Amino acid sequence: MLFASMTSSTQGILTDTMALAAVALIGYLFGHRSRKLHEDSANGKLSFELSRAAQIAKELQLVAKRIRQDVSSHQAKITKFNSRIGGLQTKETSDSWKMLSSEAEALLAPTMKLSTNLSVSYDQLRKQTSQLMNFADSRTDPQTGVHNRRAMEEQLDALFSLHAQNDSRFALALFSMGDPSDNNSYSSNPDNQLYEFAELLEGSSRDTDLVARCSTEEFVVLMPHTSLAGATIYSERLLRQIDEELGCVAWGGIVEVQTKDTPRNILSRADSALYSARTNDWSCLYLHNGKTIKHHETLHHTTQRISSVESSDPSELVLAGS
Repeated sequence: MLFASMTSSTQGILTDTMALAAVALIGYLFGHRSRKLHEDSANGKLSFELSRAAQIAKELQLVAKRIRQDVSSHQAKITKFNSRIGGLQTKETSDSWKMLSSEAEALLAPTMKLSTNLSVSYDQLRKQTSQLMNFADSRTDPQTGVHNRRAMEEQLDALFSLHAQNDSRFALALFSMGDPSDNNSYSSNPDNQLYEFAELLEGSSRDTDLVARCSTEEFVVLMPHTSLAGATIYSERLLRQIDEELGCVAWGGIVEVQTKDTPRNILSRADSALYSARTNDWSCLYLHNGKTIKHHETLHHTTQRISSVESSDPSELVLAGS
């Protein structure tokens, strides 16, 4: 009897132990499979990113090689042109002007070709630079995924360097959006709205533009080879998209580089224009041309919104000391 009881108890223990072992085995196998899937997924992503990085390196190498070849070829043509000019100077004849015109014509076509090739190469380099920045977390805003202030400052320095060398123009637009709590028709999640705002900015910009978050609620768009008028067209289209897709208020301050500008004061001018825009309770743009801050009439203005503004509200603010 005692033996039977002990046998029954032992069988129960063995059964429980076997059940626990089975559960543990299933858990191990499932966990091992999950870890393997996770590792495979991580390895697959790493493989994809490494492949993408290799492609970027290849593109950069090709661009650099093409630039070297183009510049070297053109340098030879310039040397030849200088030699011909030197010869004309030592022995002036009645045909010297005609010969000078002919030599200039011979150099003009390759110079224009080089200019076009360099412009294309610059755009490609900008695109690859943007791709490289995605690998460098130190230049990416973790909350929105766009570039951060450090990346913006580096690009701004590069644009000023180009401007100093060949008077290359560029524009800068500073944007911010209204408080999500003021808009009950939109998402109550401000982080989500901020991300979508940044995503819309990036999606509407060109490959050569740079979108960066420069403060808690402000974003800057740097636009190479762009005039104030061109930046205004882009900004107006952007505000229309924000209104249609996000349904929130947004403001913009737009500037173009001036002769005596520095990175600090061009941002200051854009900030002044943005501050003027934020005094309104509807989406709008203000332009700073270096002397005045001017309100730009956008398609966002409805009759109802305009009627809510006091008629005495000035459309143009003249800066002190201008």
